[in-house]
Amino acid sequence: MWCWNWTLWKVHQKYLESFEMWCWRRMEKINWTDRVRNEEVLQSVKEERYILHTIKRRITGLAQPHLAWDCPLRNTSVKKRLKRRKDEEEDVAATT
Repeated sequence: MWCWNWTLWKVHQKYLESFEMWCWRRMEKINWTDRVRNEEVLQSVKEERYILHTIKRRITGLAQPHLAWDCPLRNTSVKKRLKRRKDEEEDVAATT
């Protein structure tokens, strides 16, 4: 028996945020020697960091359907936490 799972470690989060900022700097043709802060880059493109939010949302959306019927995680608190997190995201989306 196995269950699909992917943990987003702090190190991965750092690399993903760095990649996102690298992409923005590359699109805006900002050289690293210009010493422009990340916040200034995001303000210039009128965007916010959202790569981690998108990935976390996709992880929670993908995790539940991939749980096998014989998987021990299927009926545990993990499934309840995923549902609770999804409900919270829907509540936040409904209020905005």
